[in-house]
Amino acid sequence: MKGLLSIKPLSINAAFQGRRFKTKECNAYCKALSLMLPNGKVESEYYELHFRFYLKNFAMTDEDNCIKVLQDCMVKKGIISDDRRIIKHVIEKFPSKTDYVEYEVLPKKLVNDARESQ
Repeated sequence: MKGLLSIKPLSINAAFQGRRFKTKECNAYCKALSLMLPNGKVESEYYELHFRFYLKNFAMTDEDNCIKVLQDCMVKKGIISDDRRIIKHVIEKFPSKTDYVEYEVLPKKLVNDARESQ
């Protein structure tokens, strides 16, 4: 099924009223990721990210919920400049006996909207 929705996507910040705070679990996760993620930066104006999530709780996990905090940690670590610069995601999930993530960050060139040039 394909479609075009002529509406601005709603950000998570606009979807919920009130202030949200990071949990202790989130802070611990970000600290652990900071130690696991490599130093270095992918030099690009825009990015393409590939994630492969291997999950013990495969059937109960929404794959899109797995990416936000991980991306924020990649920004904080300096791997990517800003998660608003990600223009393509490839997200896959697989059942596994242990939880882990494979990722790839690729530089991406911006392609203008073909509809504008017609």
